[in-house]
This record gives sequence, C-alpha cells and structure tokens, in this order.
Amino acid sequence: MFQQPFTGQGMYLTIEVDDVDKVYNDLKIKGVEIKIDIRDEPWGDRHFAIQDPNGIGIDIVKYSPTN
Repeated sequence: MFQQPFTGQGMYLTIEVDDVDKVYNDLKIKGVEIKIDIRDEPWGDRHFAIQDPNGIGIDIVKYSPTN
C-alpha cells in the first residue's frame, strides 16, 4: 500500500454562516449527529460541531463582530 488511509485526525473545517441556529436546527431535523452542542463562547462566537463520514470535524460558526 502506498499510503495509509486518512483517519481524520488533526483536521478541522470551520464554516461561517449567517444564522447558526437555523443551520443547527435544520441538521438536527435531518438526524445529523451533533458532536458539540450549540453554544456561545465567552468572546461572543456561537457555534456547534458535526463530523463528516471520513471523521473530519466541521465547526459551524457565527462569528461575533469585533470592536
């Protein structure tokens, strides 16, 4: 074998959206497993995480405006 199969470790994809709550609810309705439940971070961002079939983490976020 030329290369070992990718295990998904060490990689995370972040996707910025306008309405993170809508995306969260849409994915929950479709039965997508949520790996990190939706939450607000102390610095203001709101996000949650899922995992693709290859094991890559996907963070879906609404960034807060910085002042």
